[in-house]
Amino acid sequence: MGLTPVRVAGTMNADLRDRWLARANDRIAAAGMRAGSARTAVVELLAREGQCLLTVQEIIDRLPRSGPGSSSSVYRAVDELLALGLIRRLNDHGDGAARYEIADPDRHHHHFVDERDGHVEPFTDPEVEAAIHAAARRLDVDLSGHELVLRGTRRAR
Repeated sequence: MGLTPVRVAGTMNADLRDRWLARANDRIAAAGMRAGSARTAVVELLAREGQCLLTVQEIIDRLPRSGPGSSSSVYRAVDELLALGLIRRLNDHGDGAARYEIADPDRHHHHFVDERDGHVEPFTDPEVEAAIHAAARRLDVDLSGHELVLRGTRRAR
């Protein structure tokens, strides 16, 4: 088996986008939140581009300049989406910046951080998944989720 890179940069899984967007809209409505322009803009951007790690600054930079208001509105929207379980926060990828990606129970991947240049690469590995689930069984844990971040440097090929 082995590691399988997750294609993210420049690509988008349309099914994931549509499923997550519908879920986001349902959760936001169920929470009684009105459709504010900042939150709507952030949700739409994350549906398009947030399938793998973005910093809040990257989100702000990718929004239209005439867009959703202040950067504090974007930070507030990200915090709300995090509280609703719609996005995941991943910390410490070498530069101290928190990164976010959409949370979807039907799609899961891990990350490799190259300590040489800070590049973050998503990957999947069925053997790692099997080992994590086996460990949860041995520990008698009902697993609700897990994260794996590998850090290191690529060997010369």
